[in-house]
Amino acid sequence: MESMAKTSTIRRLARLAPVLLAASALLATCASPHNPGKSSGATTTTSGSTTLVPTTTAPTVATTGPLQVTATVAVPVPANVQITAAEAPDGAVFVSQEGHDPATATVVWVVDPTGPAAIAEQVNGGVSALAADATNLYVVADDSVIGYTRSTGNQMGQWKLPPIDTANTSNADLVSMVAASGAVLVMITQGNLQDAYRILPTSTAAAKEIAQGTSAALGPDGSVYYERSDNHLMKLSAAGITTIGPLLANAPNGSGGGIAGVDAVAGGLVWVSEPAGQGLDAQLSPYNADTLQAMGSYSGSVSEQIVDTSAGALVLVGPGGPGGCPQGPTAASISCVFRISQTAELSFPTPVGTADQLLGPLPAVVTASTTTADLELDRLT
Repeated sequence: MESMAKTSTIRRLARLAPVLLAASALLATCASPHNPGKSSGATTTTSGSTTLVPTTTAPTVATTGPLQVTATVAVPVPANVQITAAEAPDGAVFVSQEGHDPATATVVWVVDPTGPAAIAEQVNGGVSALAADATNLYVVADDSVIGYTRSTGNQMGQWKLPPIDTANTSNADLVSMVAASGAVLVMITQGNLQDAYRILPTSTAAAKEIAQGTSAALGPDGSVYYERSDNHLMKLSAAGITTIGPLLANAPNGSGGGIAGVDAVAGGLVWVSEPAGQGLDAQLSPYNADTLQAMGSYSGSVSEQIVDTSAGALVLVGPGGPGGCPQGPTAASISCVFRISQTAELSFPTPVGTADQLLGPLPAVVTASTTTADLELDRLT
């Protein structure tokens, strides 16, 4: 495989068109500067539900062997726009168009474990990141994090972020967010640095910067892993404990390679890549997520997503990537989800069409529909 690129530069579908909004009578709204008030405390959805919390039990997912697509749900977002998505611990998946324009009205859709897509919120502003815990949905809208109570759809908090510089960024993902261990972590790419902030949903205190690195990833347990300015791999746990790890490679080779980057946290490992440059093979180095002990170096792949799920660590590989993804009649449009071992070996490919994002904890993939111009969500078990 080729080298694993940084999470903030994960390859996506080219996304240019605006979201085609559903009829305004269906849109759920909440009172805030970003979300105008509504006449009742209930969240209106396309299915008639008055809650963002699933009422069904999520399926059991196999932790070994092959996975398969067991459910496909249409999501009314065009397949040619850039998106952001997140999954709550109970399997509810939230999807919206990604953008940074404060004049844009953005719909956030929710797909419950066994239900159709429904409108969760309408946000007045561009949405750049989503996260959810068992109680709340969190949205980065413009320069703020807005929290909504999932049982009612009402706003429960708002926290200011520093300005997000979108100049000369093309379609790069500038913001990522995780809700875990009673906190919300937000990571913002600012030039060549990534800044991590912590928000306490039970407090009105402003977001607090807790870490800064040349590359970074948010762990599913609320930990932050980053490469410090002196090239050491660092861990800041959810409890605030700092662990100093080994030095990471920092030897630019003039071809865009030779510099290690923290990519993802999955399967109890921190995945660090060192590209060789110009699309050549490079190495993928896992580190123990607790001790930061190096676990070896293996061949990696460019621009693929490693995600922590209840099925174990999974990786989304695009068309023509490593692992031998089975190809059908439309070979150029087929991606696969693989299991990835601690030695970076891929196994048990599951074809998932033209995929955009792999999500956890219950494995699911946002992909382009083969029958409409919109997206769909594939559930894996």
